[in-house]
Amino acid sequence: MSRATFPDKLRTQMRMALPMIDKNIRCKANTSRQSLMQASGLNDNQLQAALRMAYGEKGVPSPVYRSPTAGKMYDSESLLRVLTKWCGMWAYVIED
Repeated sequence: MSRATFPDKLRTQMRMALPMIDKNIRCKANTSRQSLMQASGLNDNQLQAALRMAYGEKGVPSPVYRSPTAGKMYDSESLLRVLTKWCGMWAYVIED
């Protein structure tokens, strides 16, 4: 993957995780880092890079808590809000 296409590839992969995050919101559940990697097909380093790009200056979100079985857990609503705008998937945008 070249440097020029890396952000586009990450966006494409993260789009695949958006339905899972949306489902977690409807179930009132947080989203685990492990499930993000599984749904997007990214490895841990690629997921970290995608989150860093999506959140920009705000920095990567802090986990809401750490589960012994699922690892880091993120707030689904804030995660979906940022990722949909970054990916350009406006159908998932949550308005305040």
